[in-house]
Amino acid sequence: MKRILRSVLLSVVLLMAVFTLTTTASAKRVGYSYSKLPKAILGNWYAYTNFGYGKKKIYKIHISNNNLRKYKKHKIYVGSKALKTSKYWTATQTGKIHGYTWIHTFGWQQSAGDGDYYNLHKFGKHQVLTLAGGAGVWVEGHYYKNKSVAKKMGQHHYPKFSYQP
Repeated sequence: MKRILRSVLLSVVLLMAVFTLTTTASAKRVGYSYSKLPKAILGNWYAYTNFGYGKKKIYKIHISNNNLRKYKKHKIYVGSKALKTSKYWTATQTGKIHGYTWIHTFGWQQSAGDGDYYNLHKFGKHQVLTLAGGAGVWVEGHYYKNKSVAKKMGQHHYPKFSYQP
């Protein structure tokens, strides 16, 4: 019984080490790390959608530099130390994905997952903030600077972005 327990604990420790090393390596490889996001992306943004269920409504997000840290190599903690630093996040610039440059965000203590991606682009006369996620950088929604434009544009699909069916 002790031998099985030791094997399980050793496996868990090895998996945690792999996730920690993978996170550090992938975060290091991406591009420029932000200490402050570009001013154009900051503030309130609105989308009019139902995210695939229920009735459509206006959703608001607020983008700020609160708790943003410029990336530096750091240890991924587990337990109470992780809770103290989990409020922080970091953002880096990507190369071209689907023809667009993105801001890639992830939690300071994130040890798995792809994080979130933000793209600010002008389509026609509207600034559009696109949120995406997952390994395929799939669009989760398009956000606009005011509610009336968000309601007018709804769930409009723009060229080159990847949408899940």
